[in-house]
Amino acid sequence: MSKLYLTSSVHTHTTYCDGKNSPAQMAQSAYEQGIQTLGFSGHIYTPADTSYCMTPEQTTQYKQDIAQLQQEYAQRMDILCGIEYDSLAPFPSKGEYDYTIGSVHAIYGAENGTLYPVDLSTEVMQQCILQGFGGNTIKMLQEYYQQVVQVAQYKPTILGHFDLIVKTNRNGVLFDEQDKGYLNLALEALDACIEQGVCFEMNTGAIWRGWREEAYPDDRLLKRLAEKKAMLTITADSHQQESLLYGYDRCAQRAKYAGFKEIFVLTKEGFVPCNLQDIDL
Repeated sequence: MSKLYLTSSVHTHTTYCDGKNSPAQMAQSAYEQGIQTLGFSGHIYTPADTSYCMTPEQTTQYKQDIAQLQQEYAQRMDILCGIEYDSLAPFPSKGEYDYTIGSVHAIYGAENGTLYPVDLSTEVMQQCILQGFGGNTIKMLQEYYQQVVQVAQYKPTILGHFDLIVKTNRNGVLFDEQDKGYLNLALEALDACIEQGVCFEMNTGAIWRGWREEAYPDDRLLKRLAEKKAMLTITADSHQQESLLYGYDRCAQRAKYAGFKEIFVLTKEGFVPCNLQDIDL
C-alpha cells in the first residue's frame, strides 16, 4: 500500500504573507518532490494584526498567480487555491476558495483588550497571562479554546493546529500540559470541535521551526480523536519549499499508534482516505 499522504501538501505559505518562497518556487519544488496535490493557504487579511497576513490587494494578486500556476501545471500536478482563515477576520464566502483552513493565532486580553499573538514568543504569552488575564492562566486557556470552537463552527475544510497554544510553552514555563485542569479544558473543546464534523490536522510546522518535538496535536488529544473517529490529515504548515512534506512519516506513525486506521488526504476531488493498517511505518 502506497503512502498516499506523501502526495499532498495543503497548508503552505508564500512571500504573499509570511512565507520565504514565491508560489512559483513552492510549486516547482513540490513537483520535484513528487507531490500530486499542492494547496496554497495564504493568511487571510486580518485588520487587527497585519504583520503576517495578505493585504486585500495582495490577495487579489495571490489568486491570479495561483490560477496561472494551475494552468502551467495542468496534467502534471493539481494546484488548489485555499486560504487560512483567522478568528480575527470574517469567514470567506462559500466557493471563494477551493478549501479553507480555520485557525486561531491571537486572543484579546480580558483585562486590557490588548491583542496577543499566541504563537510568537514565550515572552508575549507571559505578558498575555499577567497583563491580559490578571495572572489567571486558566482564563487565558479558556479564551483560546473558546475561539477555536467558534472557528470550528464555521466548518472550515481543515481545523488548523488545534493546540497551537502550547507552541511557546517550552518546559512548561507557561502552564503544566500534564495537569488535568488543562487536559480537561482541551478535551472539552476538542469534543465540541469534533461535533462540527471538521477535519483536524497533524501540523509539523512547530517541529520544523524548533519549537516542539512532536506535531500538533498532543498524543492524548490524538487518542481522543481516534476514539471519536474524527477525520485527520497531515500538513506541514510549510513556510518554505524544503519543509513541504516534513515529518509526515512520523505523523502517520503516531496516528496509527493512537488508534487511527485511516487518515485523509486532500485532493482536487476532496478528501481521499489513506489506509494506515497496511503501511509499514
